[in-house]
Amino acid sequence: MKKAAVILVMSLFILSAFLMITQQPVFAQDKNDEDSLWVHLATGVESKEDNKLSLSFTWELYRRPFNAKTQKYGSWEEYSDPNLTYRIVAASDSAFANVLKSAETTGSSYTMRELVWAMQYFVRVEPVNVVNPWKTDYADGKIFKRSIQEQETDKGFLKGFIAFSKAGGVLMPAIYGLALFGLLVVLPITWYKLRLANIFPPNKPGFIYSALPTDQVGKTSLKSPKGNLFIKEVARYWREAMKSMSLDPDHWETREKYIKADSQEQEEVKKTFWLDIGSPNIEKAIEVCKNGVPGIKLKKDPQEYPFTRVFLAALENHKANQNKWWASQEMDRATENTALKELDSLKGWSLNALWAIGSIEPMLGLFGTVIGIRGAFMSIENMIKENPDAQLTQVVPQLAGGIHVALITTITGLAIGVPFMLFYYFYRGKLDWIYGKWEEIIIDILNRA
Repeated sequence: MKKAAVILVMSLFILSAFLMITQQPVFAQDKNDEDSLWVHLATGVESKEDNKLSLSFTWELYRRPFNAKTQKYGSWEEYSDPNLTYRIVAASDSAFANVLKSAETTGSSYTMRELVWAMQYFVRVEPVNVVNPWKTDYADGKIFKRSIQEQETDKGFLKGFIAFSKAGGVLMPAIYGLALFGLLVVLPITWYKLRLANIFPPNKPGFIYSALPTDQVGKTSLKSPKGNLFIKEVARYWREAMKSMSLDPDHWETREKYIKADSQEQEEVKKTFWLDIGSPNIEKAIEVCKNGVPGIKLKKDPQEYPFTRVFLAALENHKANQNKWWASQEMDRATENTALKELDSLKGWSLNALWAIGSIEPMLGLFGTVIGIRGAFMSIENMIKENPDAQLTQVVPQLAGGIHVALITTITGLAIGVPFMLFYYFYRGKLDWIYGKWEEIIIDILNRA
């Protein structure tokens, strides 16, 4: 009997277990006495408030009624319940394991503020005080990953530029102010001073001819048939004057007289040549330098051109030393000293200012970047103090956003500084070219005398 009872009990236990395993589960939404609810996110609109992201949502409530007679659910239909409270949840993952912000409200709309840009959000709306089975869908916030600059470009270039500048911080006005000073003051002064028509007296007096970098031959060349008429006229008289510095056999009646001439006779011939040839031509060359070439109208006095002053220094030195043997060395010394003085005057403060702007702008940008990165770390420190359990997904966007803003000043400083450095090296090279051109012209005149 005992054995039969044990067998019976075991058989009943196995049968019960089998029935439990094969039985279908019953879900809350399948209960015959309850309807099902569905919270559907209808719209999501992004906006910016104080450089922070705001998300505005609206949702709709649907009900799926259960028919007790047919024991079936009907179709989804719009439904409203004024007593219902909703919880809006924003998370960084679709599983809503890392909730970043949540709030409760009534009605069918809500605006979530003070969110961080350049971050993906997942949002859903959950009914709080409801007994019916319910479901909700969520909004994948990929559209909210755009940066502030991308937001502003949708509104126009000017607004985007203003937002870009504001994001750069307090040093952006200094960077822009220095750039405007260089662009509106330093660069025009440097260009005006180092125009070829401002250094060599040009063939034409017109503004367009003097302003544009055209006809370089007509402004600087001595050898070309279409070269600078002022330089050619001075060279013509100066070459004639240089002939008085040499004593050739042609200056004596016979070759024997040239050979037998003593120092006194040679000195007399030199003085004669100087009075007849050298001095008159030097005077004519100096006259051209002071009053210009007849028939060519200049925009300013000929002596106001740097190369004219270099010419005058050599010519007046030649006039003072006449045709002595040391005159050539004295002319070289006077020419070189005057040329260096004129180059320093042309360089002035403006060329150094170009170099200063090109160097300071990147340093200002770097300084702004350091300040911005410090601010980013300080904001993270404050965030962790307020919320010690802050997740990495909250800290990294905050740090990345701060560094992104901080780098704006470096980008701006380099974008402005590099062109100014290029302008500086261009005009510095032009000064070297001008000095070489002066030497070339004077050497050519002396060699062809």
